[in-house]
Amino acid sequence: MQKILVCFDGSEWSKRALKQAIILAQKFNSHITVLSVIPKVCFLEIGVDCATVEAIFKAETEGNINSAKKIMDEQGVKGETLILEGTPADVIVDYAKNKGFDLIVIGSKGKDATERTLFGSVTQKVAVNATQSVLIVR
Repeated sequence: MQKILVCFDGSEWSKRALKQAIILAQKFNSHITVLSVIPKVCFLEIGVDCATVEAIFKAETEGNINSAKKIMDEQGVKGETLILEGTPADVIVDYAKNKGFDLIVIGSKGKDATERTLFGSVTQKVAVNATQSVLIVR
């Protein structure tokens, strides 16, 4: 288990997933990539200024990814952080497959019920569609 992909949205569940990934990385001398995905919302046609909404998501995501990097640094774990855009589950599954990750670590729940309603359960979609093992952290 050399490459671990951690899905991180800043929620308590994703923080738990990161902590579990750090434990595994320390045990197996693995490399961690922490991935946050900025969801595309304009396809929803919800009658708002999409640029403003996407800017808000981007700013929040950058703050979340910085906190993940700080946690990794404090634990002395080698790794990197990455922000991508798109449909979260699809981006996670495709990135993990294309980059040859051995394991995806994801929280059992995400940020909030609104996002779950709009985008569906990212965790469920990742677990069903990933080609590698998925560790779901509660």
